[in-house]
Parts: sequence; structure tokens; C-alpha cells
Amino acid sequence: MIIIFSSSIYGQLEQPNEKKLDSLKTKLETLFMEDQLFRRLYQDAEKKFGKDSDEMEYFWKVVEEQDKRIEIEFIKMLEKYGWLGSNQVGRLANGALFSIIQHSSIETKEKYAPLMKESVLRKESQPMHYARLIDRMLVNNKKPQIYGSQTTNDKNGNAIFFEIEKPEFVNKRRKEINLAGIESFAKERGIEWSITQKEK
Repeated sequence: MIIIFSSSIYGQLEQPNEKKLDSLKTKLETLFMEDQLFRRLYQDAEKKFGKDSDEMEYFWKVVEEQDKRIEIEFIKMLEKYGWLGSNQVGRLANGALFSIIQHSSIETKEKYAPLMKESVLRKESQPMHYARLIDRMLVNNKKPQIYGSQTTNDKNGNAIFFEIEKPEFVNKRRKEINLAGIESFAKERGIEWSITQKEK
């Protein structure tokens, strides 16, 4: 996976005034609600209709169409204003950007992930959101993750990490995006971490 900065984005961003930021905040919070609505209902729908039912096939078709519509709005916003930080639109609206990009196309993820990283490095967005985005893309492509944000369960039901690229350097990579060391993250999930960390 190669993530490249899009030259069409940088140097051409509009700086929104306070009134516009309020409008963008409301818009993002609304898009977040739309993004999450059906996903919060799917378990109840599955229980009622069955996972492989025609009703569930239609359910996910509706979700897919909605995701595409939201993605269009999302791209328009990023192309015009860049990745809006929590200092601009608040934590919820900033988090909405992460939720939306997760459900977007791989092309959109790869194109706009660098914008998110820049915002993280400026401490205007959450490092774990960026780590999850990148690691999920890697894991979904059957590649080792780089930040150690993705876990699964072994055959005995115990939590384990998906494969991590050069795990002895995971904290070095996490530190680069202002993310705390993996030891506490592993402990929270009941995973024993014993790999000595290196800087070089």
C-alpha cells in the first residue's frame, strides 16, 4: 500500500471563518448521525430477518448507497477545507471525519489519509483514529499492521494482535504520531507484551 500526497489538495485550501466553522461542525455531526444510524440497527434487523435474508441484502444495499452519498459530501469538504481539526469543529465533528473515511472507498482512504496524519501531527486529531485507519487498511490487505491497533482472538478465544511489522519498532512508530506505547494498550486488552522496544 502506497499513500501519496495529492498535489491538488495542498496550497489551495480555504480558511473558513467562525460562522462557516459552525456550519461545517453541524454538517459533520449530521453526516456522522447518518453514517451510524443503520449500523446501530443492523443487529436487531439480523435477528428479525436473518443474516442471509433478502431483507438484509436490501438493508446493506441501502447502507452502501448512503455511504457513497456521504463520501461525496466528505470529499467536497476535504478538498475545500482540508482535515478539520477538533480545535476548529470540536471533538465529535472531528471524529465524524474518521468514521466517514472508514466507510469510504479504498481510493478515498489512500488519498486523504495524509491529510489526517498532518492534522494528527499538529495535535488537532486523535492519533488512535489515524493508527486504526492505516492498520485496518493493511490488515484488510493481509499485510502486517504498523501501529498495533488491531486485535483478534486465537482459537481459544484469547485476544491477540494481528501481525505487526517489525514489532520491536512499534513504539517508535507510535511515538512519531504522538500515540502512547503499546504496552498499556496491550494490557487493556488482556494481551501480554514482552517484545523489547528499539529506537534504531
